[in-house]
Amino acid sequence: MKSFRVLEALDISRKEFLVLCILFSALFAGILLKYFLDSHIGSEDIKILRQDLQETRLQLDVNSAEWYELMALPKIGEKKARAIAEYRQKYGPFSSTEDLLKVKGISPEVLEEIRGYLRVASSQ
Repeated sequence: MKSFRVLEALDISRKEFLVLCILFSALFAGILLKYFLDSHIGSEDIKILRQDLQETRLQLDVNSAEWYELMALPKIGEKKARAIAEYRQKYGPFSSTEDLLKVKGISPEVLEEIRGYLRVASSQ
């Protein structure tokens, strides 16, 4: 018999061979069972809901922003940014964004464009 040659080659008895076959069969059955239990067969798909990200806006405090930071605002170049900083230094902190209209070069249209990017922190 061929099985006897395998047993002789492995130098094990028939009972030991039978025990090894049973152990390997049990191990294989356990692996298969684990695979099928983890494979989510018949389970409902998980739905991932995505919320639209809100636009993050730059918000600068006009009373503490440096002139070069103000240049990040739309319609504000170096000249207008420096004018805002100089006005603040000369006349003190702004009490509202409307005070920016007192700065040379800041028109109502420019103020309307940048208003959403500005905040006025209370001065201490």
